[in-house]
Amino acid sequence: MLDDISLFINLCEAKSMKICSEITNIHASTISKRISELEATLGEKLVIRTSKRFELTPYGDHIYKNCKHIPRFIDKVINTNEDITLSDKACGTVNAALGTLISNKLICPHIHKFLQKYPNIKLNLSFYPAIKTWLDPQLDLVLSVDYIQGDYLENRFLRHEYIGLYCTKDYATRNGLPQTIEELAQHKTIGLVGHDFKPLEYIKFRHRNTNEEYLLDLTGNQINMSNNFHTIQVGLSGDYLFGAYDSLIHDELRSGVLLPVLPDWYAFELDFYIVSKKNVSREAQLFIDFIHECMRNTLIN
Repeated sequence: MLDDISLFINLCEAKSMKICSEITNIHASTISKRISELEATLGEKLVIRTSKRFELTPYGDHIYKNCKHIPRFIDKVINTNEDITLSDKACGTVNAALGTLISNKLICPHIHKFLQKYPNIKLNLSFYPAIKTWLDPQLDLVLSVDYIQGDYLENRFLRHEYIGLYCTKDYATRNGLPQTIEELAQHKTIGLVGHDFKPLEYIKFRHRNTNEEYLLDLTGNQINMSNNFHTIQVGLSGDYLFGAYDSLIHDELRSGVLLPVLPDWYAFELDFYIVSKKNVSREAQLFIDFIHECMRNTLIN
């Protein structure tokens, strides 16, 4: 049953039968069969099967939240002795391209821990706004916001992010929070500039549970920005609602400086993958494992 629970956790984190199949190299029909067998063993439904969306039942969500640490705990126990040996023997250079925004909060603050653990590994890191292709043959790995096709490449799903709306506590005090999606039109919102340097006139919001959609009209918007990190900086001034994904504002949410706005609605989704050549050096694999740990928020301070 432990193997089936591990597969269920993979499915929850991939949020897609297709992506889970690609990650685990297990055929989708086999995944579906094993999840059904696990449900029969537990006596409860875990997944609501629909043609468009992946949804957990309340019991499935309970199992995921309370068991998601188990595979990583087992891996950590098994690999502890190997890591102690490798920390002295690992020696080489790793060339990596990482997404600027996601690295800012989840990876860069922990780089020193990797270097301390592996003092003979050198890192050459390049940062880009949003990587969707294999940028250079000299790279060992990239942190991408898309699945990159290539017979010589291996994609590993890391993290799913929703981009929702937020505001400062001061903004909420002065203006109140919208209670319905239609009330967004009454508030000032920082819009988005596209890759063609033109502002998006409309942004589509989707409800997480019902899949209901709402089109926000931003044709008269005063400010539109292309970079989420800078959007947050302007948003912290307290004069606007603004979009962000949780990992960038985790500390501000926890401290109460920022508040979620209509948390059941989101504007965009992002899937993060670590993409590498199928044959990588042991040093590159160590850095891949490190990024994987950072992106799953399992680093212990």
